[in-house]
Amino acid sequence: MHNTIIKILFLVLCINLLTHDILAQSEFSSGILPKFTLSSKLSNRTKLINAIESRQVFIDDTEENSFQYSYILTDLTSLISTKIGAHGVLNGGYLFRIKDDEIIHRTIQQYNYVQLLHVGRIGHRLATDQTFTSNEAPEFRLRYRVTYEKPLSGEQIDSKEFYLKFSNEYLGSYQQDETDLEIRLLPFLGYEFNRRSKTEFGLDYRISNFFNSDTKHKLWVSIHWLYTIDIRKKK
Repeated sequence: MHNTIIKILFLVLCINLLTHDILAQSEFSSGILPKFTLSSKLSNRTKLINAIESRQVFIDDTEENSFQYSYILTDLTSLISTKIGAHGVLNGGYLFRIKDDEIIHRTIQQYNYVQLLHVGRIGHRLATDQTFTSNEAPEFRLRYRVTYEKPLSGEQIDSKEFYLKFSNEYLGSYQQDETDLEIRLLPFLGYEFNRRSKTEFGLDYRISNFFNSDTKHKLWVSIHWLYTIDIRKKK
């Protein structure tokens, strides 16, 4: 299983490097995406999710010196999550983005559905969001993501165990009569410390600008820590 993880990570990296060399008009950038998520259980079916994430670039071939550090942005996200039935979750919230001297606002709506397998699980997410800035037309996006999670030992993810997580996402966008499609591949290795805390590490590879000659390739190294607290009122 460890060999499988290494092969997946290596394959995504090779695809990126090959497409970057073959497509002369393409743009390539790479950096890190550290993220922290705090989930607070409000009731048996509702929780508040707060997250902070930053983007920092180390390689950008659109600049004269492609190998240089550059801070891009910070995202602050808050979502209210409510269980719908046994396997569904409905989320709604807001993202506050700080980018240079610009403030960006985004409203978010999501529906998640989980299929439990004999070993592991498959998650589906259908989402829409709307982005608003002071100097650009609003952007509207429709997103679908499928995620497969599998423990590296046993039939389910338990405390003090590693697990494999692979996601594939498609994002369609519309802004002022312009449309775009972005595809994301995310192979991750996770470790659950306990039921409240886990971490995930992997690659976030994005291809966008399909409908123009200058296709964009972005390869992020993602480091994610997730922590859950229970603030439900005790009866």
